[in-house]
Amino acid sequence: MINLVTTVGLDPILLHHFIKHYKSLGVDNIYIVVWGDSKKVKYDETVNVLKTHDLEVYKDLRDVENGDPQFLTDIYNEVISTKPDDWWIVADLDEFAVFPKPLEQFIYEDLMYNDVDFVYGIMLDRIGENGEFSELTYDDNIWKKFPNVGLVNHCIRGNNNMWCGLLKGKYELNVGQHSLKGELLNNWPLNPLDIDKVKVQVHNFTWKKSDIKKVKYYTKLWKPTKICPEWIDEYVRVDDYLKENKKINISDSRFLIERCPNNKFNSYLKWKDVFQLSTDIEEWTPLLD
Repeated sequence: MINLVTTVGLDPILLHHFIKHYKSLGVDNIYIVVWGDSKKVKYDETVNVLKTHDLEVYKDLRDVENGDPQFLTDIYNEVISTKPDDWWIVADLDEFAVFPKPLEQFIYEDLMYNDVDFVYGIMLDRIGENGEFSELTYDDNIWKKFPNVGLVNHCIRGNNNMWCGLLKGKYELNVGQHSLKGELLNNWPLNPLDIDKVKVQVHNFTWKKSDIKKVKYYTKLWKPTKICPEWIDEYVRVDDYLKENKKINISDSRFLIERCPNNKFNSYLKWKDVFQLSTDIEEWTPLLD
């Protein structure tokens, strides 16, 4: 069985496209956890979206905890631990995983055949036409609505764009879902032996029109913690970029942007360049100081 867990609150439209994508991959069970400030969460609309997909809320955690990134990771770890021997995809609502072959085939041939219980991916960014912050609707083809692919968040936010969201439920994830507990603590983000494990593209839909408001919302929501105090700084950097730019400059060579209006793994021809940039230890050095 292949299970999926995500958290939702502010974006039922993206939830609709998220469910469509993962159902198309052959995911068997989808677990939806609602969280956040009940005054902000679009609960009724979220429930309606789930009904259209014959799903329901797995857990309602509105007002239980707000502003702590560790809380979200704890939710994921708790849910996947209920089926420790099953395969799980752990993905935030804006993370659409794309695999080099059909999901079930990929798990059997690339992972189980090699006695591997988890795999890493790299997050790419989907950008609207001409770099615009496009408004997503329920009826859109999300891949055509955001046809440009590149490495934008990594350059603007300075974030860790590694992803460890396909794994057996017996594992625990570190905060942010970038690694497993105990796996990369001594060599972050990757050591040479880990590079062969990076086989998944994760297309990140975080440059939509609705995300402009969410950047300010999360800047106020997240609270500094000893585990990840830099998260607030990431949102501040995005906010600063948006103050200076009305859209994403898709001609900026740093972003490695290429037009790719579909969800085919091999369509993005700059994957090897992104891979090298994302796994270059020296390139990460400024972020670690």
